[in-house]
Amino acid sequence: MFEYEGWSKERLHTVTRELLFSFNYMWFLMEEWIRRNCPEKLQSEDFQKMSEEFGAYEAHRLAKTVDETSAGVDRLVRFLKHSHWCAFEDIELTILSDRRLRMRTLGCTAQKAAKKWGMDHYDCGRGALRLRQGFFRRIDPTARVSRVFTPPDEKPALAPAETSCEWMIEIDA
Repeated sequence: MFEYEGWSKERLHTVTRELLFSFNYMWFLMEEWIRRNCPEKLQSEDFQKMSEEFGAYEAHRLAKTVDETSAGVDRLVRFLKHSHWCAFEDIELTILSDRRLRMRTLGCTAQKAAKKWGMDHYDCGRGALRLRQGFFRRIDPTARVSRVFTPPDEKPALAPAETSCEWMIEIDA
């Protein structure tokens, strides 16, 4: 176990962030291995369910770090600001109403990595939807997530050019 009690905040932050990047990289390596060796498994319900379980687990763990007095869309935003999305990505969150939130990823690192590895795009739509469904439903069981677009979908005319994907999250009153 780390002896982090004596570490500065800067060192703890740096080590934690580097570990996050390492785990994220391993996820992409595993996905690429599956894509090459058993591509039918990548789109299987079992694999998609793992994404949903991961999302729910992340939200469960983050509950230890989030102010429990927040409610509604504000609660969703508080969790998101502690999530892996905000750790790795430039995330734009727009509260559209007391029950509706738009989430955009700007300049997605996974899409940049896909280009670097010679891919046209990183096909994340289905898994990313299930990941978000698990995450948001763990926070609010009434949450519904819908995909506006992910690569290779065409971006809506009003989406900023740097937008990689867009999602709508709605909760019941």
